[in-house]
Amino acid sequence: MQFIALLLFLVAPLTYTLWSCATLIRNVALAKRSGIPYVITPWNPLNPVWLIIRPFLVPLLQRPPFRDSICARLLSPDWAWTYQYTFFRELRCQTFIHVTPALNTLCTAEASAITEIVNRKVDFPKPTQLYRSLDIFGKNIVSSEGPMWRHHRKIVSPSFNEKTHRMVWFESVRLAQDMVKSWMDGRTVSSTTVTSVSRDAMRLTLYVISYAGFGVTLLWPNADNEKPSKAGENLESVPNAETVTETQFHDEHEMSYFQALNSLLNNLVPILLLPKIALNHLPIEKVKLSKKSYIEWRKYLQELLRDKKANLGAKKENDGMDLMGALVKGAGIVDESKRVSSYMEKGRSTISKQLLTDDEIIGNAFLILLAGHETTANSIHFSVNYLAMHPSSQRRLQVDLDRIFAGRPISEWDYERDFSPLFSGMAGAVLAEELRHVPPVPNIPKWVPAISSPQALIVNGQKRFVPPGTYIYLVTLAAHRNPNQWPHGPPSDPANPAHPTSNQDNDLEEFKPERWFRAANIPGTEQDEEGTTPVSDGAGTFTGTNMSSTFIRPPRGAYVPFSDGARGCLGRRFAQVEALAVLAVIFSQYSVELAVDDWATDAEVEKMSTEEKRVVWEKAKTQSKDLMHNHMSMILSLQLRKGAVPVRFVQRGSERFMF
Repeated sequence: MQFIALLLFLVAPLTYTLWSCATLIRNVALAKRSGIPYVITPWNPLNPVWLIIRPFLVPLLQRPPFRDSICARLLSPDWAWTYQYTFFRELRCQTFIHVTPALNTLCTAEASAITEIVNRKVDFPKPTQLYRSLDIFGKNIVSSEGPMWRHHRKIVSPSFNEKTHRMVWFESVRLAQDMVKSWMDGRTVSSTTVTSVSRDAMRLTLYVISYAGFGVTLLWPNADNEKPSKAGENLESVPNAETVTETQFHDEHEMSYFQALNSLLNNLVPILLLPKIALNHLPIEKVKLSKKSYIEWRKYLQELLRDKKANLGAKKENDGMDLMGALVKGAGIVDESKRVSSYMEKGRSTISKQLLTDDEIIGNAFLILLAGHETTANSIHFSVNYLAMHPSSQRRLQVDLDRIFAGRPISEWDYERDFSPLFSGMAGAVLAEELRHVPPVPNIPKWVPAISSPQALIVNGQKRFVPPGTYIYLVTLAAHRNPNQWPHGPPSDPANPAHPTSNQDNDLEEFKPERWFRAANIPGTEQDEEGTTPVSDGAGTFTGTNMSSTFIRPPRGAYVPFSDGARGCLGRRFAQVEALAVLAVIFSQYSVELAVDDWATDAEVEKMSTEEKRVVWEKAKTQSKDLMHNHMSMILSLQLRKGAVPVRFVQRGSERFMF
């Protein structure tokens, strides 16, 4: 027995090595035959074994000669964020193939190639095998392809309408006020240092999607109390953290609605990755909590679905207003008893089949929740961070907000009147620039199915053929910074580039919302201070709704934060309405400043000259930039995974750092 174990111990690595060598040779030949530039690495950066041993090898990989090798740097799982446009510049191309033993991956930052790929959805479909784990509640629009996807889209798409967006607007405005109140914690001039913007934005977007998605209203903890809850307080530890006003739950539950939902989202990875047998038997508390929250949230979804069916059958006034209600309505569902009665009255012997099964409705509802929660929260969080690091852009935003709202109190804000000028003004430019810098997904996946033939594609200006079985990454982080596709100027500070390796000779790594406006058309200024030149409006330019029609238009495919083509994100307007409403509430009343607690006390800052204030502020900015560059990573979305940018919210007119 020991001999067999020893033999397996020796043979398994040898077998794996031989297999890797054979498949690597095959994949290199396929890449070479394609005529597309390629880079070889000994394994895929997402290989589980590599992910385990990589932390121990990082010190070695950061030394010469590995430090300067594309092959070594490409082994980072987060290479797209860490290096951005660097590899494309070094390889002198806009598209290359990453060759590994397991598979070949075509990586492109080329606008024309991206546009061709997303528009040829039959030749370059979404690799749905990567999304099967999202079927935990039922088949949905993201995990399906072909006729099934068209069927889901036909029913899901109408749910995202102006009625829904109006709901999102008012709920976002309401919750944003409560969130700001919690940051101020009873103070009138300045908050204490806040490090919970990310967590609080997560709470807000969760509450918004709960209301707009399921008709369940949640109140901010202690929102009606004289003293608001402490910012960033653990969501699961807050007593009475929820108030259900639209829907009453009657089934027995072991967890409250909010606890089940929040716990599921915080412990989702085990549910997505572990097989059922492991989920059922692993004696690990996190796994047990994941399973419990999954079971509880499924029960809530089933109860909500029953209520939506009953309400629709009874033709209640607000039926179908939320996304789940709209799904039920779109699927042709009414309460079963009423449907049977109706058919009997008409003398029919059969009952029509609903267009989506209950599991598919629940699956799509969960997918909408998952897709719209974390990504929008990230946009709010990073917009606040970037504006804290760029006070001049923040001032222009506030000037434009003053123009739009003209002194009207927040209670008089209106979606139909106010969203359009927000979207086409400085607020829209801030959001567009944030999404250019931090798109929700750094690499949008496509592929050429293994059973298909090689697919012709124009890359790097030449017609090439992508081999079957090749995965494709639309590298949004690089496409959004491609100097061949974006108007750009010289760097603001060549001695201190915005990125250590990418685009050091231009300003595309810098946060400049002003770049989105045509010359001499920047809100809050009399002329174009950034020197941005608009791209031609000729054929091939972007004409979708990722951005306002008043902004410059980079070539189609150069800006794809919500993907593009037929499989573009259905919820992009939902996200834009939510994020802009929240930013408008915050910056119409307050300014956000980087906290300088690590270098000076409040009393010391009060005594400083303007130049002395600038010195400590620059230290805080450098620390914030380093934090965002070194601690961002991708799980379900691109997020700051370690630490937080400390900020303070200050009543407008009481700012300490006016630069």
